[in-house]
Amino acid sequence: MLKRRIMCVLLAGVLMVSGCSTADIGDAGSGSETTAETTVPETSETTAEITETTKAPEPLEFNPHVHTDLLSEYVTEDMWTSLYNCIDAVRAGEDTFDCSDEDAFKWCTDDTILGSFLPPACTLVGGDGYEDGTGRLKYKMDKDKYLEREKVFEDEVVRMLNEAVRSDYSDFEKLMGIYAYVCRNFQYDYSSIDGNTVDEFSTYACLMTKQGICCEIAGALSYLLLQCGVEATEFGGEGSAGYHDWTYVVIGGEGYHVDATWAVYGGDPYGVLNLKYFMQTEAERVSDGFEEKLEVDHVWPWKRDYDLGRFKATDEKFKPLHDWVTFQGMDTERNVIFCTDTDGNHFEFSYGDI
Repeated sequence: MLKRRIMCVLLAGVLMVSGCSTADIGDAGSGSETTAETTVPETSETTAEITETTKAPEPLEFNPHVHTDLLSEYVTEDMWTSLYNCIDAVRAGEDTFDCSDEDAFKWCTDDTILGSFLPPACTLVGGDGYEDGTGRLKYKMDKDKYLEREKVFEDEVVRMLNEAVRSDYSDFEKLMGIYAYVCRNFQYDYSSIDGNTVDEFSTYACLMTKQGICCEIAGALSYLLLQCGVEATEFGGEGSAGYHDWTYVVIGGEGYHVDATWAVYGGDPYGVLNLKYFMQTEAERVSDGFEEKLEVDHVWPWKRDYDLGRFKATDEKFKPLHDWVTFQGMDTERNVIFCTDTDGNHFEFSYGDI
């Protein structure tokens, strides 16, 4: 982690030179889509039918059991079950949980894993031993205060989700909405690198304060996407551009690299949301200077011999957006996003049924 903090400071210098901008667009979950109006005779029968077909989608709720199939080769079902038992126990303030074996216990009580799948528990709740199918937990703060902390966190996550997206959005629409929300509401803040506690430097801190550096922003984006059911994991790379973290997603069966840091950094007075680093291929990441030591952040802390080839990103469908195109809005009825090119020309980009 110290190495990452140092390298992220170096990245901050690169960012300041690059002049990246902060987006300030309308909420992705409301007011950003166009719909057709239809005139219908006012009868009780048609009114009932319209009410039925235009019923608002159910709001999103907090999901304590976020999951990603990206880790399926490395995380067994027993390990996932043990993690969810651990999370349920922590959310209830319990001291023990059912656990399949000692390896699963070490995995699901690791600070990195808890920080990714239950952010408020990171470093404040840990393992206290395993024996005969039972894992013990140790709370490093007053338990009642922790439970209050957990409730505030869950309420804030739910608020952000429902402000950014709708439950009936497709995976791409959820990604677009969450990405736009994070880029609009979060700030790049490398001063947090001096923080010594999880409340100052972590995915949890970034989600609660809306500030952080690359690894915190990547963690926050990944967690919000997992809450929506979108396949995502934190990703990192090193090379001529230094060390950097971003998010890897799977949409429509294809992998893509999504780097929110470049969009939140700065303070663009026009409030544009740049799509240059949104839905990139691995070749584009290499051309950005991150060509060495790629790492999957949800895997590398506890497993070093994983197959990086499982995390491919070769689809070039979104490459037309990477010529400094800016995002203006989304029409979920027609499956298009509204964009503006560098010459100020407006155009539509169809993302299809993904």
